[in-house]
Amino acid sequence: MYFGRGNVTTIPNLSQSKLCKLPLPVPNLAEQRKIAAVLGAVQRAIEQQERLLQLAAELKKTLLHQLFTHGLHGEPQKQTEIGPVPESWDVVPLGSLAKIGNGSTPKRGNDGYWQGGTIPWLNSAKIHERFITGAYQFVTDLAVKECRLPRVKPGSLLIAITGQGKTLGNSALVSFETCINQHLAYAQFTSPRVMPEFVLWFMQTRYEHLRSISQAGGSTKGALTCGYLKTYPILVPSLDEQHEITRIFAALDRKEQIQLAKQAALSSLFRTLLQQLMTAQIRVHDLDFSMPGATGLGSENSDQRKSEP
Repeated sequence: MYFGRGNVTTIPNLSQSKLCKLPLPVPNLAEQRKIAAVLGAVQRAIEQQERLLQLAAELKKTLLHQLFTHGLHGEPQKQTEIGPVPESWDVVPLGSLAKIGNGSTPKRGNDGYWQGGTIPWLNSAKIHERFITGAYQFVTDLAVKECRLPRVKPGSLLIAITGQGKTLGNSALVSFETCINQHLAYAQFTSPRVMPEFVLWFMQTRYEHLRSISQAGGSTKGALTCGYLKTYPILVPSLDEQHEITRIFAALDRKEQIQLAKQAALSSLFRTLLQQLMTAQIRVHDLDFSMPGATGLGSENSDQRKSEP
């Protein structure tokens, strides 16, 4: 509404004199109250979704600890190098279940490695997706050949072995064949003893441990190695238990995605209403007040319309 009214300098600004001259739409008090009520109702719905997402995250964290410590059947526990686990579960090195390796980054200045590329190539920024279903960078066959890039198979586990912030120690599954950079390691499963999805969820419980190991040498940057990952202990229950545990977390993930979509839709609605109500592109009496939190607005709105010319 006020875009372009500021002073044009290196740093755009709005002087007090220009601010005082800006037109300010002022509806009558009844409509102001109505606008505030509508926006408040949407804001409360957004806050409710935020609380639900927080509760879902806490539930998932609790379940991760419970299921990977006690299992599904409440059986006796045994002490292992990673703490107490169900007595019937095995603890084996990741290298006995999967081929471990990492990738590299072809030179950006070599157009032959990137232009017209069709082979997916991932960096560590994708690790936060948990289930990676697409790539936005691609390399050529020449890059794969000359840089000896590994072709990581679908269903492989990716682990961030370096990174700042929350990246280091995170894991994800990739659903397509891809190349990766040097900041990611892959575990390409070769054993029929494990479900990749189960190992992914187990690795979620080891996130803090992996970060602490990588920084144990005093480095502020931190890094894991493929050699270390080959020896990393993995829990292996029966396939039936793996399937059931994976099913539980898949259901929680679906609910979380629904809540995130609702939150995004409500946030978009709030921004749209804020803009259009404040600029009179839509009038408050044109809205449907059947939304939660807007109880009683309809009768007030009816009274307002009667009083308007």
